[in-house]
Amino acid sequence: MRLIKDRTREYESFHKSLQYFSKSSEVKGDLKLLSFENHRSNQNLLEKYSFFMQNLTSFQKRAREAKNLLDIHSLTQEFIRRILQSKEVEIFLFSDTNRHLIPVNKNANPNHINSVNKAYSEGILEWVFESKKPTVVPDLNSYTINGSKVNQMIFPIYDAQTKYGVLSVYTSSVKISDDSLENSSIQIILGIIVPIIVSLRQKNSINKLYQELQVYQSKVHNDFDVNAIGNMAEGIIEEIGTPLQVILSLSDLIENDYPKIDKEITEKIKKQVNKVTELTNRLTKFADLNKPANKNAQPCQLNKLVKEFRNVLNATLQNLGMECELDLEENIPPILTDPNDIKQLLTSLFSLLKSATKRNGAFIIQTKYIKERVVLSVFTTEQIEGLNSEGENKSTVTVKLIHDLMRKNEGSAEFNVLPLKGTIIHLIFPLKRKLVL
Repeated sequence: MRLIKDRTREYESFHKSLQYFSKSSEVKGDLKLLSFENHRSNQNLLEKYSFFMQNLTSFQKRAREAKNLLDIHSLTQEFIRRILQSKEVEIFLFSDTNRHLIPVNKNANPNHINSVNKAYSEGILEWVFESKKPTVVPDLNSYTINGSKVNQMIFPIYDAQTKYGVLSVYTSSVKISDDSLENSSIQIILGIIVPIIVSLRQKNSINKLYQELQVYQSKVHNDFDVNAIGNMAEGIIEEIGTPLQVILSLSDLIENDYPKIDKEITEKIKKQVNKVTELTNRLTKFADLNKPANKNAQPCQLNKLVKEFRNVLNATLQNLGMECELDLEENIPPILTDPNDIKQLLTSLFSLLKSATKRNGAFIIQTKYIKERVVLSVFTTEQIEGLNSEGENKSTVTVKLIHDLMRKNEGSAEFNVLPLKGTIIHLIFPLKRKLVL
């Protein structure tokens, strides 16, 4: 029964007044209010759902036509801005070593890049991936008495096994609820782009490997004939040496046994033999100069070299009151290098640690295999001064030696001094080396 006052000019129809209500259970007859985010009519609600569904359908259709990651970024940016009022929308993907987040958009705001990587280094993103929920981080640069005008909203990009990166949005929104239509739409968009990102990255990796294979094949094909001729010539040069020596010896013998022979004839013979000898010597020197510089390079088990190095240092470590712990990943692939280079690198690292570590100090040597790279890391609680300063790095002989040796092995060295935490050194060796014939 409904009571309608006489003074009421108009009133809502009965069936419309019940459109937001439903039975809470079949047993109880009570009605509960369904929240549809302050929409006043069924028509507005349907319009909103229709708008979001059209967006998602259009996004999925256009995403299938994307040819590269930049197209995916532009498309995601366009559709996110239709859902949320956004100042900046950027997709960040993890680097090969998983130590940095790199924006897909090369023209991304540097402050935006720094804020995302800062959140990663401070462990905020780890919590985001664990909760698998969007997280709002206030932008302190725009913070006032009334609060932050702009907030950074971070959405994790992942699948069942892998973390690929994050979607970072600068927006004026203070929060976004888990069951909101906006969050659901963004999660659907991320679910659409994850397999596309995986496919594009695998395609790029395959194309890169195929291109490297073609380069190696062309080099081997072009250099095969020259190499074969060179090997044959080297053997011929060695064989020429003996007959030339015999000719010279016989010329001297003829001069001694037959004094009446015109010496001008024997001198001409010797002169021609000397010319041939000089040519063969030049060829031999040229062949020695053009031999590969890394002739001592061989497959090396990094873990084995590290263990041998620690065993040699045991007596020194005991005298200095230092401890060395090993954290070596099992079954890492061998690297192509000169074992003496690894020993020199380990010795140089120890000299840095020795100069900075106090008595009763400790350090950890770790090895890991990460995406076709073998990483040798050293962790210490001591702060080695000067490593973060580029100018001081150049003046440090030991650090220069480490960089030179890593460049020789087509790798790189990274030095990080963390306040109140210590020093981290990474030596990154590539699994694949350039082909040098």
